Amino acid sequence: MPRTKVTEKMKREIRKRVRHEFPGCKALQDIHYYRYIKDIEWQTMSTIEIIEDIRHDAYDAQEEKR
Repeated sequence: MPRTKVTEKMKREIRKRVRHEFPGCKALQDIHYYRYIKDIEWQTMSTIEIIEDIRHDAYDAQEEKR
């Protein structure tokens, strides 16, 4: 199944939520923002699709690091 699309409105609400949950800690806000976005995207995906998505993101992060 395709991943669920995260709208701009949802992103704003998630950003507001993490600012409230982790005031003053930008690192934790960023981590949990990403986690909440992925949780929404993965709702309609199978386990195999989620694993492939994680692998793809890990590869992108390694490439960006170089």
